Amino acid sequence: MKAAYVIGDLEFVRDVPDLQTPNGPMRTNNIAEYSGLIFLLLDLRDRDRQSPRGGAYLVCGDSQLVIRQMTGRYRVHKDHLRALNSEARELAAHVDIKFREVPREQNKAGFLLE
Repeated sequence: MKAAYVIGDLEFVRDVPDLQTPNGPMRTNNIAEYSGLIFLLLDLRDRDRQSPRGGAYLVCGDSQLVIRQMTGRYRVHKDHLRALNSEARELAAHVDIKFREVPREQNKAGFLLE
């Protein structure tokens, strides 16, 4: 499974490992979407560390679940997503960031996986 994200004109596609759970490895679209967000947030964190003034970012995603969980509109009900959501929230807390839900056809990163 792969996840993609775009920063400006730079495009990234990363392999997503299976999530290790007490019931064995798990692979879902939601795991891939959270993994893509975490990869993006790690990249933004590293970019901010290299820049003396940091930056403000708008994360646009087509995953209604992930974006709404990150903005607090939805609670995280699935046990296997709690750790991913916590990791994403921790990373987002250290970056000036806003989240916006966009239709799939407006998500540049989604086209990288086709």
